[in-house]
Amino acid sequence: MTMQAYDPHKNGGQYLEDLATAYWASDALFTALEMDLFETIKSFESQEATPSELATQLDCDAAALGRYLELLTSLGLLDRYQSVYSNSLLTQEYLLKASPLYQGDSILWRKNLTADWNTLKASLKAGGRVNFLPEDTSEDELNARRESYIRAMDNIARIKARECVTFCDNLSGAILDVGTGSGAMALAFLEQFPDTTATLLDIRQVLPHTEKMVEKTPFADRVTYHPGNILEPEWGLTGKYKLIILSNIVHAYADAENELVLKNAASHLADDGILLVHDFFNEHDPVKAHFSDLNMMLNTYNGKVFSGKWVLDELAKNDLATTPLIPLATDTALIFGARSEAVLDGLAITPVQKLIHPIKAIGFHDVFEISPDSVVVTEFPKNKCKFGCSSVDKKHCKANDIPLDETRRLLSTYSRALLLKGEPPTGDFQHQILEAEKIAFKTGYHKAFAFWAGPCTICPSCDLDKPCRNTKNRRPSMEGSGIDVFETVRGNGKTLETRSNKGDIIKYYGLLLLE
Repeated sequence: MTMQAYDPHKNGGQYLEDLATAYWASDALFTALEMDLFETIKSFESQEATPSELATQLDCDAAALGRYLELLTSLGLLDRYQSVYSNSLLTQEYLLKASPLYQGDSILWRKNLTADWNTLKASLKAGGRVNFLPEDTSEDELNARRESYIRAMDNIARIKARECVTFCDNLSGAILDVGTGSGAMALAFLEQFPDTTATLLDIRQVLPHTEKMVEKTPFADRVTYHPGNILEPEWGLTGKYKLIILSNIVHAYADAENELVLKNAASHLADDGILLVHDFFNEHDPVKAHFSDLNMMLNTYNGKVFSGKWVLDELAKNDLATTPLIPLATDTALIFGARSEAVLDGLAITPVQKLIHPIKAIGFHDVFEISPDSVVVTEFPKNKCKFGCSSVDKKHCKANDIPLDETRRLLSTYSRALLLKGEPPTGDFQHQILEAEKIAFKTGYHKAFAFWAGPCTICPSCDLDKPCRNTKNRRPSMEGSGIDVFETVRGNGKTLETRSNKGDIIKYYGLLLLE
C-alpha cells in the first residue's frame, strides 16, 4: 500500500487514508510472527485449524482471534475453507521457518526500527540521527543485535541473490564479497558456479556470526574469511578477483566513504573481472528508495541512498566501463563494472534491461516492458478522432494517421515493446519519444519505431496550409493509428482514467516498438 507512489487517477483521499493506516498492516504481520501463528497452523497438519482450536493453542479469545484470522485472510496470508484456516502459498514460501526463503527475521527486524522512526521529527530538527544505543550496552547485547541484524539481512539477500546470479552465464575463479554480512550473496554464486571460491570481507565483530551461518551450508570448504574495515585505505588483500560483490554497501555510507570503497574495489578487480553493485537507487523504485534513505538517516551515522548516476560517475573515475542501471523485479537494482566493454558484453543482460533506465532518465515518469500482442487495436480510437477531435482535418493530425490493418501488421512484426509514461506539454513529450527511439536504435534495435500521443506539435511553428517539411521527426500517434490507449494501459496493469475537471492531471503514453 504505502510503497506505491501516488496515482492522480485514483482517489487521493483514499490514498492518504491508506498512508495513515499502513502501520495497521505492519502490526498485523508482526503479531502473527511473534505469536508463531503460522507455525501453529502448520502443526495442525490434516486436523482442522478452526478459530476455537487455534485459540486454545495460542491462549487467545476465540471470537477476537476469529476476527484477526479474517484480516490475515484478506491480506493473502491465510486461506479459509468454511471455518478451517490454512497457510497461503505466500506464507508457506516466505513465513514458515523451514522454508529456504524464510523472511520472518527480516520482518521482525523492521519492527525493531520503530523506535528510530519515532524520532523522525527530532532527527529532522537535529540534522541527523538522535537515537543511539546506550553507552553501557554490553558486548553480549551488541552481539545479539549483530546476529539479529545479520539473520534479517540474510533473509533479504537470499531473495535478491537468486536474481543476481542469473546475469552470469558462466563464472570461475575467486569471488570477493565486501561487507558480506551473512555471506548469502556470495553463497548463491558458489552454489550456481562450482568452479568458484569466495573470500568474505567484513569487520572482526561480524565475521564470527558469518562463519556460524556459512558452516551450515555445503559450501563452507570453498569460503575463506578476511577481517577488515572497508573504510580503511587498504583492505589487506593481495589477490585479484573475478567477481567483486558490493551488496547494500553503498547506501550504508556517505560520499567520501563510498569513493574510497569503490576505488578499493576497482583496484582488486581482475582484468576480466566483474564488479557487481547491488543497492537501492533513487531512479529505481523511488518511493522505497526515499524511505530507505530516511531509514539510513535515522539509524546510521551517515548512510544515505545514492542515485545510480553518482555510482556510475564514480566507477568511471576509476577507469571502469559500466552498464546502465539494471532493474531487478524487486525494490533494488544493479550496476556492473569491468575493465573493458567486452567483459560486460559477456553478461546475460537483455538489451531491454539496458534501455529502461536510460530512457526513463530522459524525463518519463515510468517505462515498462510489454508484449506487442497486448496492444489493443480497434475501430473506436479512429472513430473518436474522426468525430470527437477538432484537429482531424488538419495537417498536423493527418500526418499521424496509419490505417488499422497497417497498424496490426506493424505490431505483428515486433516481439517486444515499451510503454512510456509522461505528461504535457505535448511538444516536450513528443521530443522525449524521439529521443527514446534514438537511444533504442543506438543500443542495437535497428527497427525501433515509436508512436506518440496527440496531434504533431514537434515544430515550434507550423504552417498548416503547406505540406510537412519535417518528415524525419514525424511519428504516428497511438490514437490516430487505431490503438486504444486506455485498454492497452489497463491491460498491462496500470491506471488511466478520463478526466472530468479542468486542471486534473493528464497522463500521456507513448509506445516504442523494439526489434
